[in-house]
Amino acid sequence: YRAENHLPIEDVRGDVDSYICGNFPNNCHGVDSVVVTSVTAPTNQSELLNDITTWAKNILLSQKQIRLVSDELAEARALTCLKCVKNIRYKSGCHSCIAATERLTASIRQGRDTLHTKKISGCSVMRHDNRAAVFFDKEHFELTESVPANCWLKV
Repeated sequence: YRAENHLPIEDVRGDVDSYICGNFPNNCHGVDSVVVTSVTAPTNQSELLNDITTWAKNILLSQKQIRLVSDELAEARALTCLKCVKNIRYKSGCHSCIAATERLTASIRQGRDTLHTKKISGCSVMRHDNRAAVFFDKEHFELTESVPANCWLKV
């Protein structure tokens, strides 16, 4: 492809990884960034990215209509998430995978945002994108025992 289109030969593996991650995010595992360490699942960014992608796809594919809350309530929830230690950054590694997940989560929150929703990340307990989740009615969540006491889902 590069030779036929008179493009310089650069990072062929990167091109292949980008294609796979962009078209088949479930097969994208950030192989180049694998480091052998002891990491628990709730803090592993690539696992959280995959979980959030799956969560967003399940919402899009479900037949259940998602009820969204007001921007004011979503903003108050976002402020709670900003202070929570379970709100962790998950957008690292495969850029195409991140872009695909961002498109999915923007779709399920219908493109809505507030000042602070743009600043929150993923929930390491509920395994969802906080930026989208704060817009959902509480009826759409099944709480786990690990949810912190100060979480907006419990209040």
